[in-house]
Amino acid sequence: MKKIGHWLKMAYFAVLFLAAGAAFLAATFAWFTANQEVETSRITARTGQGQLALYIGRTEDTLGTQPVALAPCSQELMPVSTADLQEFVYNPMTNDGIADQFLPAQDTLYYHDTIYLKAVSTGNPAGARLALYLDADSTITDLLQGQLLTAARLGLRFSDGTFRILALSTENQGSGNTGIGGTLLEAGKVVTLSGGVATARDDPAIALEEVLSTRMATPLARLTPDTAYRVDIYFYLEGCDPDCISEKVGLDRAALELGFYGVPVWED
Repeated sequence: MKKIGHWLKMAYFAVLFLAAGAAFLAATFAWFTANQEVETSRITARTGQGQLALYIGRTEDTLGTQPVALAPCSQELMPVSTADLQEFVYNPMTNDGIADQFLPAQDTLYYHDTIYLKAVSTGNPAGARLALYLDADSTITDLLQGQLLTAARLGLRFSDGTFRILALSTENQGSGNTGIGGTLLEAGKVVTLSGGVATARDDPAIALEEVLSTRMATPLARLTPDTAYRVDIYFYLEGCDPDCISEKVGLDRAALELGFYGVPVWED
């Protein structure tokens, strides 16, 4: 049985991390009108008092030594689809308004940056690990204009293979326009390539609310103390989302604030 410590030590960093900017370009060859500008800011780290610290660094060698500034993002965000945050696909052109041709997506079509995290623990029981959540006291998402978040995803992939894809809105009012083999995909599917052939997969995204520190039910990851983890951060527009159509998200702006909250857990 898993136990949660009697105390909650907060390991937190916050950043006004992704702002879909004010300059836009109509992209008629993809799923919808895309955003051309993304603003990034720095990440900082602080710890709660006691027996737990969470270090952040741009590289493994700089963990805990300095603030981290996320890499600026000036590329054009275009609709992509992924089931694992490792392989992304995109639609080079639509066929009578249907996206039914897919190719591997270049990383210039979505936002990607990398940081390192390390939990440092002293005095905790043997076998203790850090269950990592998003801090509910953070803003997390802030919609500045329009409905961008209805089709956006936040992805976090850890170097131990753990990953979470978070849907930033539970709204699904669109009909979608993704098809495979002449059939439109139903909601709850994404596209991947298997041997170069487009294949529908169940959408692994879970609601943002499920990983907030107020719930403490679904951690982003479980970190082994004194082990450095590479964390790949993705922000992208899920082309298979039913709301991923131009009139809903094409000229919108949003900002994210990312905070991590750590809880020590162990097994009997």
